[in-house]
Amino acid sequence: MELYLIRHAEAQPLASSAVTDDADRPLTDAGHAQAQALAAALQKHGVHLDQVVSSPLLRARQTADDLIQIWKTPLPELLLCDALEPDVAKARKVTKFLLKLSANAVALVGHMPHLGEYAAWMLGSKKVEIALAKAGVARIDCDGVPDKGAGKLTWLITPEWCRV
Repeated sequence: MELYLIRHAEAQPLASSAVTDDADRPLTDAGHAQAQALAAALQKHGVHLDQVVSSPLLRARQTADDLIQIWKTPLPELLLCDALEPDVAKARKVTKFLLKLSANAVALVGHMPHLGEYAAWMLGSKKVEIALAKAGVARIDCDGVPDKGAGKLTWLITPEWCRV
């Protein structure tokens, strides 16, 4: 399985908007542009996605929606996964969700530090630190099913790489 761990794009800061709940913070205009540039760059480099799995928080859902909106056919299926929500994110819960899928290439759109922790778990070490920038991506390949130590970090990219 190819896993693309994608951190949500730039969102409005909680203190600077009328939104009072962190879960409801929307993307900024720059964040929407980041997500669209990411989709274009991934496709330009031959990435195929079967499914996009998003945290239910607004900024992650909007990032996932922006990815899919400009994705060329076949469009990946969009799914929401509560296990990607920051307060409940646990590696085993995310993996349990992934095991129910029949996809070969899956994007997980979520939050830091949880995505970085999941990447470290997949690589088999809590000492590994994977830092994803907003709209950044880590690709982890697994032979067989995702599990602790079963992953191999194939690449890690920043939003700057996505400028096509």
